[in-house]
Amino acid sequence: MTHRFGCNTLYPGGRLPALEETFDLPALRQALLTIRDAGFDGCEFSHYQHLIAPEQERLREMCSCMGLQPWSAHSWVPLPAALGDVPGAVPRLGESLAGAARLGVQVLVLHAAGAPPSAYPERSEALSRALQALGPAATAAGITLALENCADRRDLDFLAALLERLALPFVGFNVDTGHAVLHGMTPAEVIRVMGPRLVTTHLQDNLGLRDDHLPPGAGSIPWQTVRDALAEVGYGGMLMVEISDRPPGREPDPVGDTRAAASFLRKLFAEEH
Repeated sequence: MTHRFGCNTLYPGGRLPALEETFDLPALRQALLTIRDAGFDGCEFSHYQHLIAPEQERLREMCSCMGLQPWSAHSWVPLPAALGDVPGAVPRLGESLAGAARLGVQVLVLHAAGAPPSAYPERSEALSRALQALGPAATAAGITLALENCADRRDLDFLAALLERLALPFVGFNVDTGHAVLHGMTPAEVIRVMGPRLVTTHLQDNLGLRDDHLPPGAGSIPWQTVRDALAEVGYGGMLMVEISDRPPGREPDPVGDTRAAASFLRKLFAEEH
């Protein structure tokens, strides 16, 4: 099987300031060059919603010129957990989706706002309404919405049951390997729960204590089990890395981290049986 690898855009000027407008078009161009020069095939846009529409379209053109596939975008607008939040969330999510369409990506990664189990019935209805409202625009753009694992196994099982019940062709899952560990699971376990609905990845490592967003291979995750689980569920999409330009406890190293991730993953998957 031929694997394709991607990495998220990392701010090239050190630690990304709170004002994301700093991550402007020239900085994003440098981020894409870093991804390309490391040997990746595609990219995820980690920060794009502060850009105006022509700038988002320009990024799509840059990817084409560099031979990169704009695979995914990450929205920081959460899916609502309460019915009262749906009317306000849907337009903002729609803006995220419109921007992702201008970027030319195939997947939009979303976080689902959490809730205690006692609120799961309302959460289920709120998520259902929001996802269905986004359906026409997602379908028209050819974009799949990917829900990320951000909590424990009970939360993941809730989301898996919801997606199974809704059976929406434009909704799937994103596995975040680091989040799996921090919430008491193995990444392989999460991948198997997501199964054929897995549509993208956030491959990142940690030491089991915090969300380090280290390059794969730089922490304690057993990556052979991740590779084998991805093969088991038949995942054939881009193998996307998610490193941080605001890492805790260390200084950002966009070039070094990107190159380390690319080297490790190509060797890991070359050993696949």
